[in-house]
Amino acid sequence: MSVSLPPAGTYEVDPAQSSVTFTTRHLFGLGRVSGTFQVESGRVTIAEPVTHSTARAVVEARSFHTGTARRDDHVRSPAFLHAERWPEIRFESTRVARGAEGAWVVKGLLTVRGHQAPVELTVDALSVENGSLRISASTSVDRYRHGLTASKGLAARWLRLTLTTIAHPVPSTAAPAAEATAASAVEHAAQREEISMSPKIAVIYYSSTGTVHELAEAVADGARKEGAEVRLLRVSELAPEEAIAANDAWSAHASATKDIPVATPADIEWADAVIFGSPTRFGNIASQLKQFIDTLGGLWAQGKLADKVYSGFTATATAHGGQESTLLALYNSVHHFGGIIVTPGYTDPVKFADGNPYGTSHVNGQGALPVDDTARAAAAYQGKRVATVTARFNNA
Repeated sequence: MSVSLPPAGTYEVDPAQSSVTFTTRHLFGLGRVSGTFQVESGRVTIAEPVTHSTARAVVEARSFHTGTARRDDHVRSPAFLHAERWPEIRFESTRVARGAEGAWVVKGLLTVRGHQAPVELTVDALSVENGSLRISASTSVDRYRHGLTASKGLAARWLRLTLTTIAHPVPSTAAPAAEATAASAVEHAAQREEISMSPKIAVIYYSSTGTVHELAEAVADGARKEGAEVRLLRVSELAPEEAIAANDAWSAHASATKDIPVATPADIEWADAVIFGSPTRFGNIASQLKQFIDTLGGLWAQGKLADKVYSGFTATATAHGGQESTLLALYNSVHHFGGIIVTPGYTDPVKFADGNPYGTSHVNGQGALPVDDTARAAAAYQGKRVATVTARFNNA
């Protein structure tokens, strides 16, 4: 790593001499994919002190290129980047700091497809040649945090990005005005970062035949679209293998979701908010979720379950088959945690269609009634509401 701090001033990115390269995996991690994006514009302002410096860049979403036309068209399509509707990918810095190993780190907000999330660029190389900056910086991006959740498993969740650019000094007649606003830009960017700090939400569920799993995905998607960092997690199965194998739907769902991470107490400790999901079992939560909750005694004794936001969702085989009582039973445990219960209530018109103020619920009719648009909309709204309220607590 070679980094030489340049003179203070404003530098305009040269798109013709700039690019973003990336690497990722596909085919369930077996294959390696690399490609490029084209930089549309950008500006770097070097301030004194250097920690007050700023950077911004715009990348063309439609410039995604791996050399495979079918793949490139699919990634540009509404399934992923939706480049026609969201033509720009934007980065705007919020602060510059020294990293843990002494490297310079540019912290900022990356906006992809309208979803904004924090990201940290490590400056790998920085030099000055003939008055212009030569910069190389890299980061890892979690596509799930930007709502790009299609093709799970088939396409990797993480991308490794490297930005290389040459930025030329802005003529002196324009530089004073840019430099005069640098401090103000840093202050406003820092305020945006503080306001936009992503709440960390764990969606933890049990599902035997898939109904609660579908609701969990909708809850998670609603939270992500509100800017939350989300972990979608299942709890361990307790039923014997022969019982699962005897039920085709149960067996198929167990196989389809085997790669979803299993929740641990560490996930609860990590989260600012936890959204539990479970089918009803005689008006209560399933034993699989209850067993997981019973493993949280250590965190409870340390006070680490308190002051977090909690919410819940459920499904039943029949109407009035325990939808409200299941969630109320779940919330009894939250009272013991010292947690903050955030229900959807009737705070959005979708709840008058869904009809359950305690949390999202769906009647699956013994498997005959799949999750419908009403239930998905209610679940997405619940995720959004938990993310919004949690962010308010975080930034109070």
